[in-house]
Amino acid sequence: MAALALEAPAEPPTLDGGLPLLGHLTDFFRDPVKLLRDGYNKRGPIFSFRMGGRRMVVLLGPDNNRFVFQETDKLLSIRESMPFFHKMFSPNFYSFAEMEEYLRQRAVIMPRFKASAMKQYVPVMAEESMALAYSLGDSGEFDLVQTLGPVVMDIAAHSFMGRDFKQKLGHEFFDLFRDFSGGMEFVLPLWVPTRKMRKSQAAKRKLHRILTDWIAERRRNPVEPADFFQDIVAATYPDGTPIPDELIIHMILLLVWAGHETTTGQVSWALIDILQNPGYRETLQGELQQILGSTSGADMSWDQAIAMQKMDLALRETERLHPVAFTMIRKAAADFEREGYQVHKGDWVLLAPSVSHRMSEVFTAPDEYRPERFDTERADAKVESNSLIGFGGGMHRCAGVNFARMEMKVLLAVLLQRYDMQLIDEPRPIAGAGTYWPAQPCRVRYRRRKLEEAAPADIAALAAAAGCPAHAKGGA
Repeated sequence: MAALALEAPAEPPTLDGGLPLLGHLTDFFRDPVKLLRDGYNKRGPIFSFRMGGRRMVVLLGPDNNRFVFQETDKLLSIRESMPFFHKMFSPNFYSFAEMEEYLRQRAVIMPRFKASAMKQYVPVMAEESMALAYSLGDSGEFDLVQTLGPVVMDIAAHSFMGRDFKQKLGHEFFDLFRDFSGGMEFVLPLWVPTRKMRKSQAAKRKLHRILTDWIAERRRNPVEPADFFQDIVAATYPDGTPIPDELIIHMILLLVWAGHETTTGQVSWALIDILQNPGYRETLQGELQQILGSTSGADMSWDQAIAMQKMDLALRETERLHPVAFTMIRKAAADFEREGYQVHKGDWVLLAPSVSHRMSEVFTAPDEYRPERFDTERADAKVESNSLIGFGGGMHRCAGVNFARMEMKVLLAVLLQRYDMQLIDEPRPIAGAGTYWPAQPCRVRYRRRKLEEAAPADIAALAAAAGCPAHAKGGA
Protein backbone atom coordinates (compact mmCIF):
# COMPACT_ATOMS: atom_id res chain seq x y z
CA MET A 1 0.00 0.00 0.00
CA ALA A 2 2.85 2.41 0.82
CA ALA A 3 4.42 1.75 -2.59
CA LEU A 4 1.13 2.43 -4.30
CA ALA A 5 0.75 5.69 -2.41
CA LEU A 6 4.21 6.80 -3.49
CA GLU A 7 3.33 6.10 -7.13
CA ALA A 8 0.13 8.13 -7.08
CA PRO A 9 0.26 10.95 -9.67
CA ALA A 10 1.16 14.39 -8.38
CA GLU A 11 -0.82 17.54 -8.95
CA PRO A 12 0.59 19.76 -11.74
CA PRO A 13 3.00 22.43 -10.42
CA THR A 14 1.09 25.57 -9.52
CA LEU A 15 2.00 29.12 -10.48
CA ASP A 16 2.87 31.34 -7.54
CA GLY A 17 1.05 34.56 -6.87
CA GLY A 18 -2.48 35.41 -7.83
CA LEU A 19 -5.20 37.06 -5.80
CA PRO A 20 -7.63 35.59 -3.28
CA LEU A 21 -10.69 34.21 -5.08
CA LEU A 22 -9.62 35.67 -8.46
CA GLY A 23 -6.36 33.72 -8.74
CA HIS A 24 -4.51 34.79 -11.90
CA LEU A 25 -7.63 36.10 -13.63
CA THR A 26 -6.36 39.69 -13.66
CA ASP A 27 -2.92 38.65 -14.94
CA PHE A 28 -4.52 36.60 -17.71
CA PHE A 29 -6.70 39.46 -18.88
CA ARG A 30 -3.79 41.88 -18.74
CA ASP A 31 -1.32 39.77 -20.73
CA PRO A 32 -2.19 36.08 -21.16
CA VAL A 33 0.87 35.22 -23.25
CA LYS A 34 3.25 36.64 -20.64
CA LEU A 35 1.47 34.66 -17.92
CA LEU A 36 1.73 31.42 -19.90
CA ARG A 37 5.38 31.98 -20.83
CA ASP A 38 6.24 32.77 -17.21
CA GLY A 39 4.51 29.55 -16.21
CA TYR A 40 6.57 27.54 -18.68
CA ASN A 41 9.84 29.18 -17.62
CA LYS A 42 9.14 28.58 -13.93
CA ARG A 43 7.23 25.30 -13.91
CA GLY A 44 7.98 23.53 -17.19
CA PRO A 45 5.70 22.14 -19.93
CA ILE A 46 2.88 21.12 -17.56
CA PHE A 47 1.60 23.49 -14.88
CA SER A 48 -1.60 24.90 -13.46
CA PHE A 49 -3.07 28.18 -12.26
CA ARG A 50 -6.47 29.41 -11.15
CA MET A 51 -8.84 31.87 -12.75
CA GLY A 52 -11.65 32.48 -10.34
CA GLY A 53 -12.99 29.10 -9.33
CA ARG A 54 -11.49 27.30 -12.31
CA ARG A 55 -8.27 25.34 -12.35
CA MET A 56 -6.46 25.74 -15.66
CA VAL A 57 -3.96 22.99 -16.57
CA VAL A 58 -1.51 24.05 -19.27
CA LEU A 59 0.07 21.41 -21.55
CA LEU A 60 2.91 22.53 -23.81
CA GLY A 61 4.96 21.01 -26.62
CA PRO A 62 4.30 18.69 -29.59
CA ASP A 63 3.64 15.54 -27.52
CA ASN A 64 1.08 17.33 -25.36
CA ASN A 65 -0.48 18.95 -28.43
CA ARG A 66 -0.86 15.50 -30.00
CA PHE A 67 -2.37 14.09 -26.80
CA VAL A 68 -4.99 16.84 -26.56
CA PHE A 69 -6.02 16.53 -30.21
CA GLN A 70 -6.27 12.74 -29.92
CA GLU A 71 -8.29 12.88 -26.72
CA THR A 72 -10.70 15.61 -27.82
CA ASP A 73 -14.24 14.13 -27.70
CA LYS A 74 -12.88 11.40 -25.39
CA LEU A 75 -11.10 12.40 -22.18
CA LEU A 76 -11.40 16.05 -23.22
CA SER A 77 -14.55 17.88 -24.21
CA ILE A 78 -14.59 20.63 -26.79
CA ARG A 79 -18.36 21.07 -26.37
CA GLU A 80 -18.01 22.30 -22.78
CA SER A 81 -14.86 24.32 -23.32
CA MET A 82 -16.32 27.36 -25.07
CA PRO A 83 -19.81 28.16 -23.81
CA PHE A 84 -19.84 31.43 -25.77
CA PHE A 85 -20.02 29.33 -28.95
CA HIS A 86 -23.50 28.17 -28.00
CA LYS A 87 -24.69 31.77 -27.78
CA MET A 88 -22.99 32.85 -31.00
CA PHE A 89 -24.03 29.79 -33.01
CA SER A 90 -25.97 26.78 -31.68
CA PRO A 91 -25.37 24.09 -29.02
CA ASN A 92 -25.78 21.38 -31.67
CA PHE A 93 -23.59 22.89 -34.35
CA TYR A 94 -20.35 21.53 -35.84
CA SER A 95 -17.55 20.84 -33.30
CA PHE A 96 -20.01 21.31 -30.44
CA ALA A 97 -22.59 18.83 -31.70
CA GLU A 98 -22.65 15.17 -30.70
CA MET A 99 -20.07 13.22 -32.70
CA GLU A 100 -22.55 11.64 -35.14
CA GLU A 101 -24.09 15.02 -35.97
CA TYR A 102 -20.66 16.69 -36.16
CA LEU A 103 -19.50 14.13 -38.72
CA ARG A 104 -22.67 14.70 -40.78
CA GLN A 105 -22.07 18.44 -40.83
CA ARG A 106 -18.36 18.04 -41.50
CA ALA A 107 -19.15 15.85 -44.52
CA VAL A 108 -21.03 18.83 -46.00
CA ILE A 109 -18.29 21.42 -45.43
CA MET A 110 -15.03 19.55 -46.07
CA PRO A 111 -15.53 18.79 -49.81
CA ARG A 112 -15.78 22.55 -50.42
CA PHE A 113 -12.13 22.93 -49.39
CA LYS A 114 -10.55 20.13 -51.43
CA ALA A 115 -7.99 21.15 -54.06
CA SER A 116 -10.48 20.64 -56.90
CA ALA A 117 -12.87 23.10 -55.27
CA MET A 118 -10.16 25.51 -54.11
CA LYS A 119 -9.10 26.32 -57.66
CA GLN A 120 -12.22 28.41 -58.21
CA TYR A 121 -11.34 30.71 -55.31
CA VAL A 122 -7.92 31.94 -56.53
CA PRO A 123 -9.36 34.26 -59.23
CA VAL A 124 -11.70 35.72 -56.59
CA MET A 125 -8.80 36.26 -54.20
CA ALA A 126 -6.77 37.93 -56.95
CA GLU A 127 -9.69 40.16 -57.98
CA GLU A 128 -10.32 41.42 -54.45
CA SER A 129 -6.58 41.90 -53.80
CA MET A 130 -6.28 43.94 -57.00
CA ALA A 131 -9.30 46.01 -55.96
CA LEU A 132 -7.34 46.95 -52.86
CA ALA A 133 -4.29 47.86 -54.96
CA TYR A 134 -6.40 50.07 -57.24
CA SER A 135 -7.88 51.84 -54.21
CA LEU A 136 -4.41 52.43 -52.73
CA GLY A 137 -3.04 54.04 -55.88
CA ASP A 138 0.68 54.55 -56.40
CA SER A 139 1.75 55.79 -52.97
CA GLY A 140 0.51 56.65 -49.51
CA GLU A 141 -0.06 55.08 -46.10
CA PHE A 142 -2.48 52.50 -44.76
CA ASP A 143 -3.25 50.90 -41.40
CA LEU A 144 -2.83 47.14 -41.56
CA VAL A 145 -5.93 45.83 -39.75
CA GLN A 146 -8.26 48.58 -40.95
CA THR A 147 -7.17 47.99 -44.55
CA LEU A 148 -6.54 44.25 -44.77
CA GLY A 149 -9.48 43.21 -42.55
CA PRO A 150 -12.18 44.39 -44.98
CA VAL A 151 -10.31 42.75 -47.89
CA VAL A 152 -10.28 39.42 -46.04
CA MET A 153 -14.01 39.87 -45.48
CA ASP A 154 -14.58 40.79 -49.13
CA ILE A 155 -12.78 37.63 -50.23
CA ALA A 156 -14.91 35.52 -47.88
CA ALA A 157 -18.17 37.21 -48.89
CA HIS A 158 -17.35 36.95 -52.60
CA SER A 159 -16.11 33.33 -52.33
CA PHE A 160 -18.81 31.95 -50.03
CA MET A 161 -21.89 34.07 -50.91
CA GLY A 162 -21.14 35.30 -54.43
CA ARG A 163 -20.17 38.54 -56.13
CA ASP A 164 -23.68 40.06 -55.94
CA PHE A 165 -23.84 39.55 -52.18
CA LYS A 166 -20.44 41.14 -51.67
CA GLN A 167 -21.29 44.15 -53.83
CA LYS A 168 -24.66 44.60 -52.16
CA LEU A 169 -23.43 44.54 -48.56
CA GLY A 170 -19.98 46.10 -48.98
CA HIS A 171 -17.85 46.70 -45.90
CA GLU A 172 -20.90 46.65 -43.61
CA PHE A 173 -20.21 42.91 -43.47
CA PHE A 174 -16.82 43.54 -41.81
CA ASP A 175 -18.34 45.88 -39.22
CA LEU A 176 -21.11 43.39 -38.40
CA PHE A 177 -18.58 40.63 -37.86
CA ARG A 178 -16.47 42.80 -35.55
CA ASP A 179 -19.55 43.22 -33.36
CA PHE A 180 -20.52 39.55 -33.71
CA SER A 181 -17.04 38.48 -32.60
CA GLY A 182 -17.46 40.45 -29.39
CA GLY A 183 -19.43 37.46 -28.07
CA MET A 184 -16.25 35.36 -27.97
CA GLU A 185 -15.68 35.10 -24.23
CA PHE A 186 -14.83 31.90 -22.33
CA VAL A 187 -13.98 33.29 -18.90
CA LEU A 188 -17.24 35.04 -18.00
CA PRO A 189 -20.48 33.09 -17.54
CA LEU A 190 -22.47 32.11 -20.62
CA TRP A 191 -24.44 35.34 -20.72
CA VAL A 192 -23.61 38.63 -19.06
CA PRO A 193 -25.50 41.59 -20.58
CA THR A 194 -22.44 43.76 -21.18
CA ARG A 195 -22.43 46.27 -24.02
CA LYS A 196 -20.11 44.00 -25.99
CA MET A 197 -22.41 40.98 -25.58
CA ARG A 198 -25.52 42.97 -26.52
CA LYS A 199 -23.81 44.23 -29.68
CA SER A 200 -22.79 40.67 -30.54
CA GLN A 201 -26.36 39.43 -30.27
CA ALA A 202 -27.72 42.38 -32.28
CA ALA A 203 -25.16 41.68 -35.03
CA LYS A 204 -26.09 37.99 -34.98
CA ARG A 205 -29.78 38.81 -35.48
CA LYS A 206 -28.99 41.12 -38.39
CA LEU A 207 -26.64 38.60 -40.00
CA HIS A 208 -29.32 35.91 -39.71
CA ARG A 209 -31.87 38.19 -41.42
CA ILE A 210 -29.43 39.01 -44.21
CA LEU A 211 -28.51 35.37 -44.85
CA THR A 212 -32.12 34.16 -44.62
CA ASP A 213 -33.01 36.63 -47.36
CA TRP A 214 -30.02 35.52 -49.43
CA ILE A 215 -30.98 31.85 -49.17
CA ALA A 216 -34.50 32.71 -50.36
CA GLU A 217 -33.08 34.77 -53.25
CA ARG A 218 -30.83 31.94 -54.40
CA ARG A 219 -33.70 29.47 -54.30
CA ARG A 220 -35.78 31.79 -56.48
CA ASN A 221 -32.89 32.60 -58.83
CA PRO A 222 -30.16 29.93 -58.73
CA VAL A 223 -26.87 30.82 -60.42
CA GLU A 224 -25.10 28.77 -63.07
CA PRO A 225 -22.47 27.52 -62.73
CA ALA A 226 -23.17 26.98 -59.06
CA ASP A 227 -20.88 28.77 -56.61
CA PHE A 228 -20.12 27.87 -52.99
CA PHE A 229 -23.36 29.36 -51.64
CA GLN A 230 -25.53 27.75 -54.30
CA ASP A 231 -23.94 24.38 -53.53
CA ILE A 232 -24.58 24.78 -49.81
CA VAL A 233 -28.20 25.85 -50.37
CA ALA A 234 -28.78 22.75 -52.49
CA ALA A 235 -26.67 20.38 -50.37
CA THR A 236 -28.01 17.46 -48.37
CA TYR A 237 -26.56 15.28 -45.67
CA PRO A 238 -24.83 12.09 -46.87
CA ASP A 239 -28.11 10.21 -46.28
CA GLY A 240 -30.00 12.63 -48.53
CA THR A 241 -31.73 14.56 -45.73
CA PRO A 242 -32.14 18.29 -46.55
CA ILE A 243 -30.00 20.68 -44.51
CA PRO A 244 -32.11 23.13 -42.46
CA ASP A 245 -31.75 26.80 -43.36
CA GLU A 246 -30.62 27.63 -39.82
CA LEU A 247 -27.72 25.21 -40.18
CA ILE A 248 -26.77 26.70 -43.56
CA ILE A 249 -26.66 30.12 -41.87
CA HIS A 250 -24.48 28.79 -39.04
CA MET A 251 -22.10 27.17 -41.54
CA ILE A 252 -21.64 30.42 -43.43
CA LEU A 253 -21.26 32.43 -40.23
CA LEU A 254 -18.68 30.00 -38.86
CA LEU A 255 -16.57 30.02 -42.03
CA VAL A 256 -16.57 33.80 -42.30
CA TRP A 257 -16.18 34.38 -38.56
CA ALA A 258 -13.24 31.97 -38.25
CA GLY A 259 -11.55 33.55 -41.27
CA HIS A 260 -12.21 37.02 -39.95
CA GLU A 261 -10.72 36.24 -36.54
CA THR A 262 -7.64 34.36 -37.73
CA THR A 263 -6.82 35.49 -41.27
CA THR A 264 -7.04 39.24 -40.66
CA GLY A 265 -4.55 39.01 -37.82
CA GLN A 266 -2.35 36.40 -39.46
CA VAL A 267 -1.94 38.23 -42.78
CA SER A 268 -1.21 41.47 -40.90
CA TRP A 269 1.51 39.79 -38.84
CA ALA A 270 2.88 38.11 -41.98
CA LEU A 271 3.36 41.45 -43.71
CA ILE A 272 4.92 42.89 -40.56
CA ASP A 273 7.40 40.01 -40.39
CA ILE A 274 8.28 40.36 -44.07
CA LEU A 275 8.83 44.11 -43.81
CA GLN A 276 10.98 43.68 -40.69
CA ASN A 277 13.18 41.17 -42.52
CA PRO A 278 14.28 42.86 -45.76
CA GLY A 279 16.51 39.97 -46.79
CA TYR A 280 13.58 37.57 -46.94
CA ARG A 281 11.38 40.25 -48.51
CA GLU A 282 13.83 40.40 -51.39
CA THR A 283 13.72 36.59 -51.62
CA LEU A 284 9.93 36.74 -51.89
CA GLN A 285 9.95 39.51 -54.48
CA GLY A 286 12.48 37.51 -56.50
CA GLU A 287 10.19 34.48 -56.37
CA LEU A 288 7.23 36.62 -57.46
CA GLN A 289 9.25 38.11 -60.31
CA GLN A 290 10.05 34.62 -61.55
CA ILE A 291 6.48 33.31 -61.21
CA LEU A 292 4.44 36.37 -62.21
CA GLY A 293 6.94 38.21 -64.39
CA SER A 294 5.91 41.86 -64.62
CA THR A 295 2.17 41.11 -64.55
CA SER A 296 0.02 42.69 -61.87
CA GLY A 297 -1.32 39.44 -60.46
CA ALA A 298 -4.87 40.18 -61.61
CA ASP A 299 -4.91 36.96 -63.64
CA MET A 300 -3.07 34.87 -61.06
CA SER A 301 -3.71 31.16 -61.50
CA TRP A 302 -3.97 28.32 -59.03
CA ASP A 303 -0.70 26.87 -60.34
CA GLN A 304 1.11 30.18 -59.88
CA ALA A 305 -0.14 30.51 -56.31
CA ILE A 306 0.85 26.93 -55.51
CA ALA A 307 4.33 27.59 -56.95
CA MET A 308 5.00 30.33 -54.36
CA GLN A 309 6.87 28.00 -52.04
CA LYS A 310 8.93 30.74 -50.35
CA MET A 311 5.68 32.49 -49.47
CA ASP A 312 4.40 29.26 -47.94
CA LEU A 313 7.44 29.17 -45.67
CA ALA A 314 6.91 32.81 -44.65
CA LEU A 315 3.30 32.13 -43.69
CA ARG A 316 4.23 29.12 -41.59
CA GLU A 317 6.93 31.08 -39.79
CA THR A 318 4.47 33.88 -38.99
CA GLU A 319 1.96 31.29 -37.76
CA ARG A 320 4.72 30.03 -35.46
CA LEU A 321 5.81 33.44 -34.16
CA HIS A 322 2.40 35.12 -33.99
CA PRO A 323 -0.38 32.53 -33.65
CA VAL A 324 -3.60 34.55 -33.57
CA ALA A 325 -5.27 31.69 -31.69
CA PHE A 326 -2.74 32.00 -28.87
CA THR A 327 -4.54 29.43 -26.68
CA MET A 328 -6.87 26.48 -27.31
CA ILE A 329 -9.06 25.14 -24.57
CA ARG A 330 -10.75 21.87 -23.63
CA LYS A 331 -12.52 20.68 -20.49
CA ALA A 332 -11.60 17.41 -18.78
CA ALA A 333 -14.54 15.00 -19.12
CA ALA A 334 -12.96 12.52 -16.70
CA ASP A 335 -10.00 12.14 -14.38
CA PHE A 336 -6.79 11.20 -16.19
CA GLU A 337 -3.04 11.15 -15.74
CA ARG A 338 -0.61 12.97 -18.01
CA GLU A 339 3.16 12.61 -17.70
CA GLY A 340 2.81 11.67 -14.02
CA TYR A 341 0.43 14.53 -13.19
CA GLN A 342 -3.20 14.21 -12.21
CA VAL A 343 -5.86 16.09 -14.17
CA HIS A 344 -9.32 16.08 -12.61
CA LYS A 345 -12.72 16.00 -14.23
CA GLY A 346 -13.85 19.59 -14.64
CA ASP A 347 -10.34 21.03 -15.02
CA TRP A 348 -9.83 23.33 -17.99
CA VAL A 349 -6.97 22.16 -20.20
CA LEU A 350 -5.07 24.75 -22.24
CA LEU A 351 -2.76 24.37 -25.19
CA ALA A 352 -0.72 27.50 -25.87
CA PRO A 353 0.69 27.82 -29.41
CA SER A 354 2.08 31.20 -28.31
CA VAL A 355 4.43 29.32 -25.95
CA SER A 356 4.83 25.91 -27.61
CA HIS A 357 5.89 27.55 -30.88
CA ARG A 358 8.84 29.20 -29.15
CA MET A 359 10.22 26.28 -27.14
CA SER A 360 13.96 25.98 -27.75
CA GLU A 361 13.80 22.19 -27.50
CA VAL A 362 11.43 22.21 -30.48
CA PHE A 363 12.72 25.07 -32.63
CA THR A 364 16.29 26.30 -33.06
CA ALA A 365 16.62 30.04 -32.33
CA PRO A 366 12.88 30.15 -31.56
CA ASP A 367 12.59 33.94 -31.34
CA GLU A 368 14.24 34.53 -34.72
CA TYR A 369 12.44 34.84 -38.05
CA ARG A 370 13.71 31.90 -40.10
CA PRO A 371 11.13 30.75 -42.67
CA GLU A 372 13.59 28.22 -44.13
CA ARG A 373 13.20 26.12 -40.97
CA PHE A 374 10.03 24.75 -42.62
CA ASP A 375 11.71 23.88 -45.93
CA THR A 376 11.59 20.08 -45.88
CA GLU A 377 14.18 19.89 -48.66
CA ARG A 378 16.85 21.38 -46.41
CA ALA A 379 19.01 18.93 -44.48
CA ASP A 380 18.76 21.06 -41.32
CA ALA A 381 14.98 21.46 -41.48
CA LYS A 382 13.21 20.29 -38.35
CA VAL A 383 9.46 19.99 -38.66
CA GLU A 384 8.07 17.81 -35.91
CA SER A 385 4.49 16.60 -36.07
CA ASN A 386 2.14 18.78 -34.00
CA SER A 387 4.84 21.40 -33.44
CA LEU A 388 2.90 24.01 -35.48
CA ILE A 389 -0.71 24.26 -34.32
CA GLY A 390 -1.86 27.77 -35.16
CA PHE A 391 -4.88 26.30 -36.97
CA GLY A 392 -5.50 23.52 -34.46
CA GLY A 393 -5.09 19.82 -35.10
CA GLY A 394 -6.73 16.43 -35.15
CA MET A 395 -10.38 15.93 -36.08
CA HIS A 396 -11.20 19.54 -35.23
CA ARG A 397 -8.43 21.22 -37.20
CA CYS A 398 -9.69 24.37 -38.94
CA ALA A 399 -11.64 23.27 -42.04
CA GLY A 400 -10.65 26.41 -43.94
CA VAL A 401 -6.89 26.33 -43.25
CA ASN A 402 -5.98 25.78 -46.92
CA PHE A 403 -8.37 28.54 -47.99
CA ALA A 404 -6.86 30.91 -45.42
CA ARG A 405 -3.29 30.17 -46.44
CA MET A 406 -4.13 30.57 -50.12
CA GLU A 407 -5.86 33.94 -49.68
CA MET A 408 -2.94 35.21 -47.60
CA LYS A 409 -0.51 34.11 -50.32
CA VAL A 410 -2.48 35.86 -53.04
CA LEU A 411 -3.02 39.08 -51.06
CA LEU A 412 0.62 39.32 -50.00
CA ALA A 413 1.83 38.47 -53.51
CA VAL A 414 -0.16 41.34 -55.01
CA LEU A 415 1.10 43.84 -52.41
CA LEU A 416 4.75 42.72 -52.54
CA GLN A 417 4.78 42.56 -56.34
CA ARG A 418 3.27 46.02 -56.67
CA TYR A 419 4.78 48.06 -53.81
CA ASP A 420 7.87 48.83 -51.82
CA MET A 421 6.65 49.17 -48.23
CA GLN A 422 7.97 50.11 -44.81
CA LEU A 423 6.47 50.12 -41.33
CA ILE A 424 5.76 53.47 -39.72
CA ASP A 425 4.70 52.28 -36.25
CA GLU A 426 6.36 49.77 -33.93
CA PRO A 427 4.24 46.60 -34.11
CA ARG A 428 2.82 45.25 -30.86
CA PRO A 429 -0.02 42.82 -30.10
CA ILE A 430 -3.35 44.03 -28.81
CA ALA A 431 -3.22 44.06 -25.04
CA GLY A 432 -5.44 41.67 -23.10
CA ALA A 433 -7.06 38.32 -23.73
CA GLY A 434 -8.74 39.13 -27.03
CA THR A 435 -7.73 37.99 -30.51
CA TYR A 436 -3.97 38.44 -30.91
CA TRP A 437 -4.04 41.00 -33.73
CA PRO A 438 -1.49 43.80 -34.17
CA ALA A 439 -2.58 46.81 -32.15
CA GLN A 440 -3.65 49.92 -34.01
CA PRO A 441 -2.25 52.07 -35.36
CA CYS A 442 0.16 49.87 -37.26
CA ARG A 443 0.70 51.82 -40.45
CA VAL A 444 2.59 51.02 -43.61
CA ARG A 445 4.03 53.57 -46.03
CA TYR A 446 4.10 52.36 -49.65
CA ARG A 447 5.25 53.38 -53.12
CA ARG A 448 4.68 51.71 -56.47
CA ARG A 449 7.60 49.53 -57.59
CA LYS A 450 9.20 49.70 -61.01
CA LEU A 451 9.36 46.22 -62.52
CA GLU A 452 11.47 45.09 -65.42
CA GLU A 453 9.44 43.71 -68.30
CA ALA A 454 9.33 39.94 -68.01
CA ALA A 455 6.94 37.19 -69.02
CA PRO A 456 5.45 34.92 -66.34
CA ALA A 457 7.28 31.63 -65.87
CA ASP A 458 6.11 28.40 -67.45
CA ILE A 459 4.82 26.96 -64.20
CA ALA A 460 4.16 23.54 -65.68
CA ALA A 461 7.77 23.32 -66.87
CA LEU A 462 9.11 24.44 -63.48
CA ALA A 463 6.95 21.89 -61.69
CA ALA A 464 7.95 19.10 -64.06
CA ALA A 465 11.63 19.99 -63.64
CA ALA A 466 11.13 19.79 -59.88
CA GLY A 467 9.70 16.29 -60.29
CA CYS A 468 5.99 17.07 -59.79
CA PRO A 469 4.19 14.08 -61.42
CA ALA A 470 1.04 16.09 -62.15
CA HIS A 471 3.00 18.28 -64.59
CA ALA A 472 5.49 15.75 -65.88
CA LYS A 473 5.24 14.68 -69.49
CA GLY A 474 2.35 12.31 -69.84
CA GLY A 475 1.14 13.06 -66.30
CA ALA A 476 -2.46 13.68 -65.32
